[in-house]
Amino acid sequence: MKKIILFFVFAALLSSCHKSKSDIVEDYVNAKNSYVSERISNFLTEDFEYYDGTDTLNKSDCLKNDTIKYLEVKSKILKIQDLDSIVKTEEKVTTIVDSLLNVTPSIVLKKTYRFSHDKLKSISVDSIMNLEEYSKNYAEKWNQFSFYINDQYDIEDNEELIINIKKYLAEYRNLPVSTKKKYKTYANLQGTYVGDNTFYRKLIFRGKNTVTIIDAIFGLPFSTSYDVDENYIRIRTDKSDLLFEIKDGKTLIGEGFATGKFTKIN
Repeated sequence: MKKIILFFVFAALLSSCHKSKSDIVEDYVNAKNSYVSERISNFLTEDFEYYDGTDTLNKSDCLKNDTIKYLEVKSKILKIQDLDSIVKTEEKVTTIVDSLLNVTPSIVLKKTYRFSHDKLKSISVDSIMNLEEYSKNYAEKWNQFSFYINDQYDIEDNEELIINIKKYLAEYRNLPVSTKKKYKTYANLQGTYVGDNTFYRKLIFRGKNTVTIIDAIFGLPFSTSYDVDENYIRIRTDKSDLLFEIKDGKTLIGEGFATGKFTKIN
């Protein structure tokens, strides 16, 4: 009788030590958030593949995580379902860019995990939630940050920016509100505006100071400088300054000789 009891106790212990597929997925996500390739590798089969809807990555590709590490990409499981042979999750994905630039809403990935015994054979991204809103907000805030970096530093190597991204983001975040507002204005201004004014057809902004004006009569361009003062832009000409009010990220309202509405086209 004692042997039978010991057998069942031993069997129960073995059962309790055996991890469920949901547990394995949770442990894998934690390992991935640690950026340690050896830990991540232990969860994957040799023929592992990751599908994101457009590309397929093999195990070797997935273990090359330098960029992920520098950007501090993190996944947080919001929902998890163990469906016997597969596990489905909803995972919020964030980066240090999202955190320090306050990019919202967060992306949520719906994933399916498939197994070979106790290892992951494949992971597929079934759908991406909040992608459009996230991409729009990310682009706006990254453009502002990027304009500041290009203005302050001569960075030609994108890898150098990625390696030091945390330092640059922290520096930008700590700028005075008024300075960040000005860089936001500069970033939003870049591009071409078409107007309905009698004398001036187009305004093409480049950088913090340079603007090219295309006249409405002969279509001739001439370049000059501009200044930003809160919600107003003052453009210098050989006769008198032109004044424009910034209505939004796509619209300028001219006054005086520049009276009219100028709309951003690119």
